[in-house]
Amino acid sequence: MNKTLKIIILSSSLLLTATSVNAAYLASSVKSAKITATYTDWGDMKADGWRSADNFDDEKMSRALRWEGEIINQYPWTKYAFLRKVSGSPYFLADKKEKTLTYLSFKARSGDYSDIVVTYQGVDEGKGCYVSIVDSGRILEIERTNPWPVPDVLPPPIEAVVLKTLPENCVNNSQLNAIKAKQAAEDKKLKQWVGEQTLKELCRRNGNC
Repeated sequence: MNKTLKIIILSSSLLLTATSVNAAYLASSVKSAKITATYTDWGDMKADGWRSADNFDDEKMSRALRWEGEIINQYPWTKYAFLRKVSGSPYFLADKKEKTLTYLSFKARSGDYSDIVVTYQGVDEGKGCYVSIVDSGRILEIERTNPWPVPDVLPPPIEAVVLKTLPENCVNNSQLNAIKAKQAAEDKKLKQWVGEQTLKELCRRNGNC
């Protein structure tokens, strides 16, 4: 996948996630797996050896994965990643070893695909590490807490539902630390560049170089 994706700078920490959470908690996006990279398009991926596990033809794959899209949970140590065109569009499961993309046809209870989220348990807490596809129930929870007309008693909270779980590798701390170190170096370089450009602009405007 390295040839066809652009790694996005990671934030300062990797959020490790579990699936035993309710919809209100998932709705905050705190427990969702991160967008960690982007892909270019299906043509580039196919040229790099990727294929459709569903035997979709090139036209169908190109429509589903047009232009630059998002890759979720792509780390050096993970077996799987998830591709989507934009937030709220269907996912493809990327098997990085087999170089296959499988269309995930899960339907959210609300009917809105943005309710489907990916969670990653990257630390073994006794059940191994895994990645899950979850129906967060976010939109139904919003509707529940903002009803009209207002009922005397609100219905119970909408719970998240795990649709599929796959065994996944745990976080490789050595690789994670290397990513963080690289990010810190690039952040420092960017700040220096911004500072230099700011001084140049002040010099140009005020002449007090």
